[in-house]
Amino acid sequence: LRVTAGDEAVTGVESSVAPRNRPPGVAAGDSSSPPPDANDESSRLWSNVAPDDSGALAPEPGSLPGAIALVAGTTVGAGMLALPAVCQSSGFVPSTTALVLCWAYMLGTGLLVLEVNLDVMRKTGDTNASIVTMADRTLGENGVRFAWAAYVFIHYALLVAYISRVGQLAAETVRNSLGVDVSDGAAGTAYAAVLGYVIFASSPRRLDDINSVLVGIVLLTFAPLLVLGAANVDVQNFATGDWTAVPSTIPVIALAFVFHNVVPVVATSLEGDARKAKVALMAGTAIPFAMFVLWDAALLGSVSQAQAEDALDAVARSGGAIEAIADPLAALQATSPAAAALVSGFSFFAITTSFVGFVLGLVDFLSDGLGFRAEESETKTREGNDWRPFLLTLAPPWAFALSYPDVFLDALDSAGTFGVLTLFGCMPPAMAWSNRYGGFGNASNAKKNGDKGSEAKQIQPESESTARLLPGGKPALLLCFSLAAGVVLTESVQRVGYLLFDR
Repeated sequence: LRVTAGDEAVTGVESSVAPRNRPPGVAAGDSSSPPPDANDESSRLWSNVAPDDSGALAPEPGSLPGAIALVAGTTVGAGMLALPAVCQSSGFVPSTTALVLCWAYMLGTGLLVLEVNLDVMRKTGDTNASIVTMADRTLGENGVRFAWAAYVFIHYALLVAYISRVGQLAAETVRNSLGVDVSDGAAGTAYAAVLGYVIFASSPRRLDDINSVLVGIVLLTFAPLLVLGAANVDVQNFATGDWTAVPSTIPVIALAFVFHNVVPVVATSLEGDARKAKVALMAGTAIPFAMFVLWDAALLGSVSQAQAEDALDAVARSGGAIEAIADPLAALQATSPAAAALVSGFSFFAITTSFVGFVLGLVDFLSDGLGFRAEESETKTREGNDWRPFLLTLAPPWAFALSYPDVFLDALDSAGTFGVLTLFGCMPPAMAWSNRYGGFGNASNAKKNGDKGSEAKQIQPESESTARLLPGGKPALLLCFSLAAGVVLTESVQRVGYLLFDR
């Protein structure tokens, strides 16, 4: 439940627009309270409330540590597991430089998503504005279609990768430890069903606690892995590098820094408080960034480029009869049974934290886009969760993972190129441009949605109600869009060329 501070507590809301999510029968606060300034990042837009043990409504403010853990957990996922193998060809220094640049870029586009999300909530009173709502108000109907296609594609691709990979890990663990022959598909099915039900049946506060515990386990298993990896590091391996190999690593590195899907969830949890949400995004991505650099150093330092090239040549000559033993993660896993157990445990929990974030993000998206939130339905549980978006979130990727169990790296690469860099690279600056300066159907959508005075506002050079979370103005937005579009275009040309000439 959401309670606003009054009919005008949402900055920029036209007088005809009431906060949609105020529960009937809940009195608003003192309407004489001054509305929060859009540029005052310390202002929250509403108060989250929930029934206590006595049935009375009590404040339930979002937890900043919980929001940080959600962002960090979503970021530390399958992309991290693929980093050593993907970055092996470029070497430590070039790949670390790419990590720094991708972190800065993805954090910047994440702040743009937050900026638009908060501004849409201020103007509409909708405290659950998803990518669909943001695209509709800033980019028009074509933007909504693009958002639907890209958002669903990237989430399904990654959930396929997660279910497939965890199925392999869990089945291998059961076979080795219990001697029971379990198929990868059965293990993946059990994982998706059990964890999906836990997410469905849990309240936001309980999910915060669960996710914080999972992130803690990831950190606890990560520390000994670093120690094991550092024991085999040869400093000379850091001195070699191939800068020409960096561009091909960008899609997977960008994928490793995806957290944008939970930005609306974070903003809602933190009651629309821009300052707290910014801290959650910055701290929540700084933790994975530090882990990625240390992970890169430990594993790339243990295998030289020459060893990697020799292994790849051997694989090519064998026609796939032997495996690429120079994969840094596989090399670490082969050092001892303890290392194998740690790698499997870390992989499982790293994927699980990301799985939680992506399920929440897609459920939130589908609930908004398909209008489930507006319906008073018997499909909702006591916690207020509707089973329909959860089923639509989990069933298709589960079925695909069963049909194509070996698509882990392919799914990550495709999601990074055509999902992440379009939806979370090109789209955020386009939405922010429209929201700040007008254009892309902003005025027409405002009129369609019944926003009084919005058309007049579009002729102003800039939107005064928009709090700028990313500095740099128009040049920064153009740069963000151009960088992502350039990578997508390059990768597309290369893949078309491969299909036409190299097959």
